[in-house]
Amino acid sequence: MINRSSERMELRVDRDAEALQRPRVYPSPALVFPLDTTIVSLRAAETRTRLDRSSFGVVPARLAHQIEPPPSGTTVVVTLIISDALRAATVRDYKPDVDARRLAEVVGSVRFLPRTRWVDELVQRYVFERSVCERRGSKAARFLEAELTKELFFLGCEQLDRRTRSSVLFEGDAVAARARAWIEEHLFEPFHIEELVRQCHVSESTVLRAFRREVGVSPLAYLRRRRLEESMQLLESGRYGVTEVAGRVGYDNPSAFAAAFRGQFGLSPSRARPAVPAAARLPAHGAPPVRRRRRGS
Repeated sequence: MINRSSERMELRVDRDAEALQRPRVYPSPALVFPLDTTIVSLRAAETRTRLDRSSFGVVPARLAHQIEPPPSGTTVVVTLIISDALRAATVRDYKPDVDARRLAEVVGSVRFLPRTRWVDELVQRYVFERSVCERRGSKAARFLEAELTKELFFLGCEQLDRRTRSSVLFEGDAVAARARAWIEEHLFEPFHIEELVRQCHVSESTVLRAFRREVGVSPLAYLRRRRLEESMQLLESGRYGVTEVAGRVGYDNPSAFAAAFRGQFGLSPSRARPAVPAAARLPAHGAPPVRRRRRGS
């Protein structure tokens, strides 16, 4: 399911494990990112490499490849397809730091690069901007596209020069990484700080201090934010009512859900739902609409 942004970057978000396994070929270089706790294997050019939150894959243009999802658990894989126009714009805007010949070398071979904290943040924000907010040509989307391409260039050059950089899983505090992964795995279950602490094998004060230092908020605040982000996608799909979405993301009280939603997004949950019947809208992530048949046809 691809969202197209003219002459820039295409975004594909795969959540269907069965569909994910089908071979794919793109006309431009592609970057493959597992999201949250997803772990997949990427097969390309007779190589098979494990991808998780610590790394991402680079697949050259017109090269057939396949993504093997995990046997169980949630699957979320993001593919970013970088157009020739975007690469040319990045070279033009960041000259002489970004070189066209070296960039072509970076995207011309299968690569597995470390997923730095900045790259991880850029991908998460880009998916939110394009998939949740549906702002394809916004200034924020353009900025994120250029930054992702620029970071791809620098990480690829470091690999070519046999230099390495730490991935997001090895930067900062491993306690926060374990805590965040556990929260994502149990996103819609009742939250108990005692269970989180038990999974991290440290004291509660250590977990709270490490998580706030690495993520910027407390574990509970992060959990609430992530639940509301998921609720936005459910509402925008048009398939569920506000009360049902509230229950799905862990809110027993619809009024409390509405207040939290308004506090995060600046609008009520009812306004986030499509104003027309879901059958008349594009389903989530750009799947083709179901066309209504005319009378007499």
